[in-house]
Amino acid sequence: METLFILTNSPGELSGWLAPAAAAAAAKAPGLRVSAVTLPCPYASGRELESALRLRGVSSASTFGEAMRRGAARGGNIILQLGGDPMYGWALSRRLRAPWTIYTARPRWRGSVAHYFIPDEGARRRFEKAGVEEARRTVTGDLMLDSVPERGACRPEDFLRSRGLEGEKLICFMAGSRPFEYGQTIGFFSECARALYERYPSWRAIFPLAPTVDEKILREGIESAGFKWRGGGFAEEIEIFGGRSALLVRENHFDAIAASSLAVALPGTNNLQIASLGVPLFVAAPLNRAEEIPLDGIAGAIPADNKAMRALKKKLVFYYNGREKFVSLPNRICGRALVAERRELMTPESAFRCLSELIEEPAKREKIRENYSALSLKRGAAERIVAKILELLRA
Repeated sequence: METLFILTNSPGELSGWLAPAAAAAAAKAPGLRVSAVTLPCPYASGRELESALRLRGVSSASTFGEAMRRGAARGGNIILQLGGDPMYGWALSRRLRAPWTIYTARPRWRGSVAHYFIPDEGARRRFEKAGVEEARRTVTGDLMLDSVPERGACRPEDFLRSRGLEGEKLICFMAGSRPFEYGQTIGFFSECARALYERYPSWRAIFPLAPTVDEKILREGIESAGFKWRGGGFAEEIEIFGGRSALLVRENHFDAIAASSLAVALPGTNNLQIASLGVPLFVAAPLNRAEEIPLDGIAGAIPADNKAMRALKKKLVFYYNGREKFVSLPNRICGRALVAERRELMTPESAFRCLSELIEEPAKREKIRENYSALSLKRGAAERIVAKILELLRA
């Protein structure tokens, strides 16, 4: 049996890239075995393996070390890298003696990559300028868009009905998928929800949760901010203010987002997913505990248990932050402010002041919706990638 090894690293790549690629393989190539391989990554949640095994089309999952020790599977093998350091894709391709393909916007490792999958025309021009021949590259579109249903396929009315929320105006808080994110942000956003209920009683807060969330860390984050949760084996609601609660949503996330009038999120994969559903977005990047934000490369190896090193890392985070014009994906893709974003030392009160403008002025939310027309939201990248994979396997 032919095996497609898909390399991925953190929760965003797992849900935004691996999930649609594996689903497309299951639909278009049912005889192709998909083996997910998780890579070492400072942004990992630690729950990538179990989450990968729940995805449609994934036959098996292993760490990079396990895949290297196991070696080649019987039949034809091919590697598709979706995120992570290219060094891992190169090493596994040598170990398996298998072609290495990669989804990327940068023409790196040109002597080793068999085929590049490129997200957009801007990247295509970069590859053309670097001299990568046309036969070794395919412009696929943004793979992340395939992780989200078409707006017409979402069922926001069903979500509202099932939760008894008909007629309510929802604001959707996305607390992140990595422990350092949701462990801190769930309480921060709960404070924002309390301000919301005090000032705008007609609005209701919901919290869609990533599948990689660790229940213990989630509950500790809620409790450390002074809030109580209700539920059995899993927290189902956060008690917010005046007998009112916020729902924790663990299923039908996109229906919940599509049912919302406004979304609040950290920078990440879900920014583009929210935009593709046409929901106005505010991106908040609190830098209050900057020393705990993972960094790439050598900076990521700075020890966290040393006071001087933590101070150095904090300075590095602020330095990198100052060099970036935007942090939200829609704004970065287009190079201009499509959605509202703030990144600074931030309190729940200061964040809520920004939200108040969007809550009180529907025209500003509508303007964000209109801005989404600047994004290329064409789907189908996963099918194009799988078609090329099959072609390479059978060449």
